[in-house]
Amino acid sequence: MNEILLNVLSCIVTAVIIPLITLLGGKLIKWISAKIDNEKTEKYITDATTIVLDAVRCVFQTYVDSLKKEGNFGKDAQLTALNKAKGIVLAQLGDDVRDYIETHFGDVDAWVTTQIEASINTLKTASQKA
Repeated sequence: MNEILLNVLSCIVTAVIIPLITLLGGKLIKWISAKIDNEKTEKYITDATTIVLDAVRCVFQTYVDSLKKEGNFGKDAQLTALNKAKGIVLAQLGDDVRDYIETHFGDVDAWVTTQIEASINTLKTASQKA
């Protein structure tokens, strides 16, 4: 009787529990991987966005603001401001963030330009509402 019970239990373990553990283990690995990827993605995007916003604020404070007050912020000055901000951003982006941007968005330079212009628009809109 004990031998039959052991054989039945062995079959149950082999047929049900081991595949279940394998399935749950696979799901756990996927969940952990997704969590790690999401945390890395969030960190890279947060880091890059913070660098862009800080660069835009810096260039505005040190360059744009005084030119606007003098009425000398034309197309050439705007291009200079963009290039100053891009220089700051590109100098501060870490290799891991650059790699992430390249992999997910393509050209880093184009992404930085787009983010700077979007940030300027966001800051202008927010200041107009205030």
